[in-house]
Amino acid sequence: MILSDIQTSKHKSGSVNIKLSVTKLLLSVMLIIWIIGFLQPIIWFNSNQLINFSIERIYSRVCHQQDNKCISLAGTKMLICARCAGIYFGALVSLFFMFFRSTPKLKLGIFVLSAIPLLLDVFVTNLKLYEYSKPIAFSTGLIFGSVVCLFLLSEIENLFLNKSINRNE
Repeated sequence: MILSDIQTSKHKSGSVNIKLSVTKLLLSVMLIIWIIGFLQPIIWFNSNQLINFSIERIYSRVCHQQDNKCISLAGTKMLICARCAGIYFGALVSLFFMFFRSTPKLKLGIFVLSAIPLLLDVFVTNLKLYEYSKPIAFSTGLIFGSVVCLFLLSEIENLFLNKSINRNE
């Protein structure tokens, strides 16, 4: 009886691990596609005005795209601001590291704490207490994006584990 319980437990945890790995892979692929999209003007020149307009409109739904806040390389700007770029790159870095280790269990307080530097930067910049800084905006976005990704992965893992436990009962 005990041996069969151990084997069932291993099988269930194995299936949860496979689901988590597949989820991480899918999230990574979707995030890479999203990042390539906002880097599109920098990565390759596309002379099709309709395609360029369409891609720019897609990203305008998630970012204000103010020219002075967008990172540019060789005179060509990304389709999102430095803060948004930091959020997406932070999420990608977190996803990458979570392929090699288990997802930490994060509490909501950590999520809130990670938002404080970002919100403080936005607040102080809007009050004109200092000029907008792309490196600071990118850094605060990077921290926030990393923690948001870890928090979401933690919640997804809990969801998979809870479903697995509920099936055993």
